[in-house]
Formats: sequence, C-alpha cells, structure tokens
Amino acid sequence: MPPAAAFDVTCDDVAAEMAGLVGEPSTPVEAALSVVSTSNWMPGPMQYAFQRAGGIACSAGDDPQYWEVTIVPDAATVIAGATERGGYYGEQRACEGGRCGFEFRDGDVLLSASITDPTLGGQDVDRVGQARAALASRAAASIHVVEYVESDLVGMPCERFITPQDVAATVGEDVALFTDFGGWSIPSEVYQVVNGSRICYYTSAEGDMGSLRSYLGITTLPAGAWAFESQDGTPVEIAGADAAKTSTGMHGENILDLRVGRDWIRLRTYDNGSGSSDPRPVAEKVVRNLTVGITAPQ
Repeated sequence: MPPAAAFDVTCDDVAAEMAGLVGEPSTPVEAALSVVSTSNWMPGPMQYAFQRAGGIACSAGDDPQYWEVTIVPDAATVIAGATERGGYYGEQRACEGGRCGFEFRDGDVLLSASITDPTLGGQDVDRVGQARAALASRAAASIHVVEYVESDLVGMPCERFITPQDVAATVGEDVALFTDFGGWSIPSEVYQVVNGSRICYYTSAEGDMGSLRSYLGITTLPAGAWAFESQDGTPVEIAGADAAKTSTGMHGENILDLRVGRDWIRLRTYDNGSGSSDPRPVAEKVVRNLTVGITAPQ
C-alpha cells in the first residue's frame, strides 16, 4: 500500500477537477509524476517521491494534451530548500501558448500544476487557477500527521551502491561518477532532500556532457517496496535481493528494478557500444554492497 497522504485530497479529486477543465484525458490517471516530455532519469522511483513525502502526484494524458498536479505538505521547508538551491521563484499563475503553470502555497501545503493543451491561453488563468486554489485549500484544511517510514537509503552516497572503480571493471574503461546536475525544482527538492534519494550517473571519465558515454544510472525510493510492486517487468533472480524485475526504458535503456528489504533501487544500463547491455552483474554487486558490505580494494 502507498503511504497515506497528509491531507484528504486524492488523485480522484484531482482528476474530477481536471475533467471539468480540459475534458477526459487520453490515458488513465496515474498516481505518479508524468513522464511526458521529461528527463530520461525520471521514470521509476522519482515518479513516486511525493507520496513518500506525505503528498500526492497525479498525471494523465499524452502529447499534445497532458497534465500533472502535485501537492506536498511542510510547504515552508520545501520552499525554503528549493529557494536556496535555485529551484523556486515564488507563486506562479500563468497560461500562455497552450500551457498553464501554477505554483502556490496555501497554509502548510504547496500545490504545483502543469497543464498542456493547445486550446489554453491567457483567458484561462482565472478559471484554471480557481480550480487549483480550491484543491490546495481542501488539502490545507485537512492537514494531519502521517507516519514516516525510516530507511537506511536516506542520504546514502552513490559510492555505497557501487564505486566508479567497480563499474570501470565491468565496462573496461575509466568511469566518472556524476551526482550534481544543472537545474533544480520542487520535484528535485522532494526527491533528493525531503526523501534523501540520490541520482547516480556513471559515465566515461573524459569529455564534455554532450560526448560522455553512459554506463549506469541509479535512482532510489527509500521504503518504496509498495511502488516497486506496481512496476511492469520480467521477474529475475538476483542474489541477495528480495525481488527483481527487468524491463526496457522509453529510450531503449536496460532497466533492472530491485527490492532490497523495504527499499526500491532502479538500475539503468545502455546497449550502445559503450557499456554492458546486461545490468545483472552490476545489480549483484550493488545488492552485495548494501547487504554485506563493500569489498576492500585488492
């Protein structure tokens, strides 16, 4: 079961509001962040970061008409952190050129919404904004304390999963680890700071970002076993893992999802001539590092 939200607004409520604004979506409403026109590391644990934070994330539709709405509690802390890292620019209410964006606080909740629809324009700001404000008000009025499930993954450095040296031994080339990425946002704040999750990106050691070869990406959802269970994939055996599934990403990535105890860890490798197409040897090393410990250098 997903974590309980810290307020009494659900994705069903959001979907009902959105249907009244832009009609029924072309895809089912999902309790997750949208993956339409987003970063390639987004699919997976990141989509469910708001639920772990006591909030909700709801999305539906596909290009050219799709939407996403998030509501997260402890708004003051989230806003302060995102502002410090350059990812929050104050309240926003705008519709222009087929896209509406809203971000505003009501009491202890922060609501963010993005709606893409070719028919939307400046004339829709008040209509759409009032519906968003009503949802935020309902959430703020029903705020309550929820249980926070502890996890050893919170704040864990990428090297604890697997070191660049171990990845290098797998791919036969020098490897660099990137953990800092340009750009910040409320979802980044919730994923990386509130949740304490990490984005671990192992690449070739030389070259600029445009020419680096991608070897391995790792994302996580602490205490995310509930979300792991909802993922598609083919079950596989990985020594030490409680469960594992393989699948293919939106851009051809080779994905291996691991459940280790109550935690969800996603590995992505790339069959592009620069690394192994099979993530299982790396996954076995990751699980061993987490459950037994990192082997001392030889």
